[in-house]
Amino acid sequence: MKNDKRVLAFDIGGTKIASGIIKLSEKGYEIFDYQKIPTPKNKKAIINLIVEMALNQKKNGGFKKIRIGIAGQIDNKKGTVIFSPNIKDLKNVNFKKDIQVKISEDVEIENDVKCFALAERKFGKARKYDNVVFLTIGTGIGGAIQVAGNLYRGANNIAGEFGHMTIFSEGKKCECGKVGCWEQYASGRAIENLYDELFGKQKKAKDIALDSKKGLKKDMKVIKQTAEYFAVGLVNIINTVNPEAIIISGSVSKQKEIIDLAKKRALQKTLIPGRNTKIIISDLGDEAILIGAGL
Repeated sequence: MKNDKRVLAFDIGGTKIASGIIKLSEKGYEIFDYQKIPTPKNKKAIINLIVEMALNQKKNGGFKKIRIGIAGQIDNKKGTVIFSPNIKDLKNVNFKKDIQVKISEDVEIENDVKCFALAERKFGKARKYDNVVFLTIGTGIGGAIQVAGNLYRGANNIAGEFGHMTIFSEGKKCECGKVGCWEQYASGRAIENLYDELFGKQKKAKDIALDSKKGLKKDMKVIKQTAEYFAVGLVNIINTVNPEAIIISGSVSKQKEIIDLAKKRALQKTLIPGRNTKIIISDLGDEAILIGAGL
């Protein structure tokens, strides 16, 4: 395969880094050499890891560009991570420059959910709609907005930070420095924290979800409460943005009980026109951000 059509894409989140070679065409996309590893906790280790993976890929056939989706507030023009709530060491880091110093390649970075939005618009369920809100629900909650078919960035490329809507004025402290943020109540980490708060034990979100399906009362209580909190955020989004659709991805989106209950509660509480909003699970899978980074 010629490297002129190959893009080395990265999806950098709070708990994992995914990577792959993306080959795009008008007919679709292909992903090669998909990998997923835990996210290091400091910027030097993250940058060194990306450079190492890029050098290995060059030996295996090469690529034309490096494209990176990162959770957090991104200055995509300068290539700077302004702030990443779930990777605390990434603050005012010129990711583009730091990588290019070590490996001479064409590097660009973008917010991860904006990458997800681009993938959905090109290949996913967003093709049917002009006005869409995109949510990724994992370690935290990220968002993006599409208006009249175009990605809406806001004045500083941070439009769509729905995870940092305040839903409790005197709530839990968030990694962003505020209190009461939505992601402190409806993300994967929030599920685990709620279980610990209620029952004094640590348990993985995926195990809580599995045990709730088996009818374990403690786990069912956590899942039900999380769904109620998730519904609060959905109501705020629908009443404010009035999208045709909300398209959801990420680990929590796979928990049908949370999504179905939240959807039901949210559509009961929105303004009447908002009840037509479709709440949809993405079918692009875990690779969606990589695909969008490639785009």
